[in-house]
Amino acid sequence: MAFENINIRQIVKTAISQDAIMIDVRKSEHFRMGHIPMAIHVPMERIERGQVTLPKNKTLIVYCETGGASMQAARMLDAMGYRVINCIGGLRDYGGSLTRG
Repeated sequence: MAFENINIRQIVKTAISQDAIMIDVRKSEHFRMGHIPMAIHVPMERIERGQVTLPKNKTLIVYCETGGASMQAARMLDAMGYRVINCIGGLRDYGGSLTRG
């Protein structure tokens, strides 16, 4: 593994300190029900198909509901040449406020 793992509770602090992009890899309906503020939505299906057009000069921090899908996404994005940080745990463990919509 060439990527770092952090606890989901460190996501906002890490994103700010590294000027990183937070990515929610869950399904669209789950993203709309609530996501971490400032996170963008890139569903796992798009990552699996290689349909990712994010800046390679930025670090990507990926998260999901429980941590399994984000680990898989981190592996794939790393293989595509992105700098990636994976969140251990998931949104269930986040504990912060969420944005809906």
